[in-house]
Amino acid sequence: MPGRRSGPAALHAAAAGFAALIFAAGSSAEDGKHSLFIDPEDGRLDASQWLVGRRGFLPVPLVITEPAIGYGGGLALAFFHQKPGSRSAAPDAGSRAPPSISAVMAAATENGTQIAGGGHFGIWREDTIRYSGFVGAMDMHVKFFGGDDFPRLDDGVAYSLKGWATLQQAIWRIGRSSLWIGGQVVYFDSDARLEEDDAPAAFDALNGSIENLGAGLVLQYDSRDNILTPGAGIQSEWYLRKHWGSFVRDLDYTEIDGKNRLYFGPHPRWVVALRADTSVVNGDAPFYALPYVNQRGIPRLRYQGEAVLTTEVEARYDIDGRWFAVAFAGGGARYLIARELGLQAGIDVARGPEEWAVYLQVGSGWAY
Repeated sequence: MPGRRSGPAALHAAAAGFAALIFAAGSSAEDGKHSLFIDPEDGRLDASQWLVGRRGFLPVPLVITEPAIGYGGGLALAFFHQKPGSRSAAPDAGSRAPPSISAVMAAATENGTQIAGGGHFGIWREDTIRYSGFVGAMDMHVKFFGGDDFPRLDDGVAYSLKGWATLQQAIWRIGRSSLWIGGQVVYFDSDARLEEDDAPAAFDALNGSIENLGAGLVLQYDSRDNILTPGAGIQSEWYLRKHWGSFVRDLDYTEIDGKNRLYFGPHPRWVVALRADTSVVNGDAPFYALPYVNQRGIPRLRYQGEAVLTTEVEARYDIDGRWFAVAFAGGGARYLIARELGLQAGIDVARGPEEWAVYLQVGSGWAY
């Protein structure tokens, strides 16, 4: 990567993570049976028996190349819970329920950012109830580039957020349809500190203690064939949240988020995906809550405003049933790491207006 020595190191760390799995796959099993990491169907590396059959965990090396916080790394452990033969109440008869997933993670980057947390995605009552919960602690060092009531700055100003946050969500399937409805609660408690002495006076407002409670309605339509690495279907999620709290002054604002993705296969070897995500805030939202463009190759929080629309097209080509090539405003590769879960993992490389970035992906390149 131009201008950064850490780029190759990030790629080597990613490769090392997958090499560890390949090494485990190569070990011979007792009594002449297949290795726990070898798929008896094609004789290639596969973690399905470990993740589902043995209820094992998937170690995910976190190779962080996010331009907003610099290079770094960490480790996540994902645990898959799925009962054999578990079925779903989805409209397509005989469909299998997605797995419940628990995860813990910790990571740090070169600019001093540290994050740690844990969460659970639960599939309950034959996939008629879905729960999502997360709690984490952070010491984030990022930049604010202005917007709303602040002047725009090309280089931004450095600030920190140190505290913790949690998200709790539960949704219920409407009958046997692909429609879901539920509620969400978020809470954020942090100290914000400006880290530059020569910043314009307007940015002094970045200092203070934050207490932010948000609660609201969730509406979803989800007909994806797989929640981990979709190949067909529609995902449309809408969140309406009201926020209260305090930061310098009392907080009272409304937030609307929409995540919309379409997956289809124009050819047996191809999957094409379209994405249109939007976020709008109404009221006196604090600087850290302003929506931002979330796209590979663009530093997070780089482009913020009261209303944001992000669009993207991605194409995935099936090379041999295990390896896949990915193209978007960049390129990548995927490997089917767990056939039974339909889970792919790999690396993406993207170029934004400012610089290159590398992403280690487990599942979809877009947030679930």
